[in-house]
Amino acid sequence: MLTFRYYLDKSSKKHICPNCTKKTFVRYVDNATGNFLKGNYGRCDRESKCNYHNAPATGNKCYLINFLSIKSISEKAYKATDNNGHINLIPKSQILERNGNSSWIPEWFLKKNSIAYLGNESKYFTTDEKIVNTVTTVKDEPEKPSYHNLELLDGMYNEHPIRDNLKIYLKSIFTDAQVHTAMQSYFLTGTNHCWKNSTVFWQIDHKEKIHAGKIMLYNPSTGKRIKAPYNHINWIHKALNEKDFKLNQCFFGLHRINEDYNKPIAIVESEKTAIIMSIIIPNVVWLATGSKQNLKAELVGPLIGRKIILYPDKGEYSEWKRKGILLNESGFKIEVSDFLELTTIKEGSDLADYNLGRKNK
Repeated sequence: MLTFRYYLDKSSKKHICPNCTKKTFVRYVDNATGNFLKGNYGRCDRESKCNYHNAPATGNKCYLINFLSIKSISEKAYKATDNNGHINLIPKSQILERNGNSSWIPEWFLKKNSIAYLGNESKYFTTDEKIVNTVTTVKDEPEKPSYHNLELLDGMYNEHPIRDNLKIYLKSIFTDAQVHTAMQSYFLTGTNHCWKNSTVFWQIDHKEKIHAGKIMLYNPSTGKRIKAPYNHINWIHKALNEKDFKLNQCFFGLHRINEDYNKPIAIVESEKTAIIMSIIIPNVVWLATGSKQNLKAELVGPLIGRKIILYPDKGEYSEWKRKGILLNESGFKIEVSDFLELTTIKEGSDLADYNLGRKNK
């Protein structure tokens, strides 16, 4: 039976905090002797203003890792999949305590195998004496994500609209009515922040909270992103110098999943592709990850229970297929299309490239 070696004093006695000098310091007690530990081992009760916490280090430092899934594959090993879809093989000897998909794993093993752990809850295990130290680092409350207000979007969309290069390009290949409908569906706006006539792709979730505004600059003749002499990508919160803004992305177009619960959901990588495909195939709700790395469980979460089809760029099928399988193990209903892999379109091209190429032939 594991017992706590050190614990925070449960009495009402307080000491002077070595950090903020207020009499709000709770010291650690040694369970073996019943005495306070020597030194500044303790925690300040002023968590929001001071947050000082110094716990005694003893034994094997471990971190709590929350996996997407963890399965036994032999008598000696687990296969663990993290929230980004990465698979790790972990010896059972290195999981000192487990509760469902959450496991306490030694720091040296996490560091050696490049498993993200910094910021996670930690504690010390001394397995030979069956002693567990209390948590050595207070797990900070997750930073509250920031959201843009509706007035900002309304001002840019309705009150001070700016013609952007992407809209010019879209009107060269689609009718004005088609482009207008697409712009309304995704609240696409132009801006002169960062670059003249650039485009803002608003990330709005299914609860109508505005997570972010991604700014990109396009060539009005080709519809291609401007990448020279540098990649023209930025964010509205940076353009407006909102220094305390905590970016917490969602899929582009996520707000549209409430339009029709019977429509299937298609996910591509590029925001521009989602807009173009919404014009070409309007009976599908088109979303975009915004990057290859954003196809992960926390962003797919709001789509649980819906039929989802992934359309990876050519060359990305195997990676998206792997992630799709892992997500399905967690209860999603995901298909991954290999359509582009079977075409002669060049590597890195996407569904919009294929359809517009065929349209222009």
